Amino acid sequence: MNDSDLRVRKTKNALYKTLLQMLETQELASVTVNSICKEALIHRTTFYKHFYDKYDLLVYVLHEQFQDYFALDIKDRINHPFQSGFDTVYMNMQLVLEKQKNDDTFFKTMASFFLTEFQKDIEENMDKLTLTSDIPADLLTYIYAANLGAIMYWSQQMATPADWAHMDTLFKAVLPVKLDL
Repeated sequence: MNDSDLRVRKTKNALYKTLLQMLETQELASVTVNSICKEALIHRTTFYKHFYDKYDLLVYVLHEQFQDYFALDIKDRINHPFQSGFDTVYMNMQLVLEKQKNDDTFFKTMASFFLTEFQKDIEENMDKLTLTSDIPADLLTYIYAANLGAIMYWSQQMATPADWAHMDTLFKAVLPVKLDL
């Protein structure tokens, strides 16, 4: 399918916006391809020409939502991952993230998306990174993602969640990487 074709772009955009809106009001587990198509006024056959399933569409939505974050310089994303995420994504995704907070399928799909994106990101920027110990480069992706997730989870468990600056400071303290910039 030609992604530059106007019809393809309009269809993907309609499905993207529809799923994003639906995720603000219902958990991903309860969303069906039929309900997405009905809301977007798109036939199911057309949906399957563009996406394998709702999870594939979710990955597309995440990619679109987070492209500004991944376009930031690696220095900003390593030194200030939480503030950078807030500045580029959080306000657009806040309702979705709050609604999906108990939906394991949403967060498993999101975690898989981030692991893939972080892997590409780290590979592209490996020349700018110095590992501080004997950590294999391919393990860095998991450490990076796990530390982000752990700090976010820790903050959410507090009576008053930590601010972005404090979370960024903690992240830099536990990440075994230095930037060569």
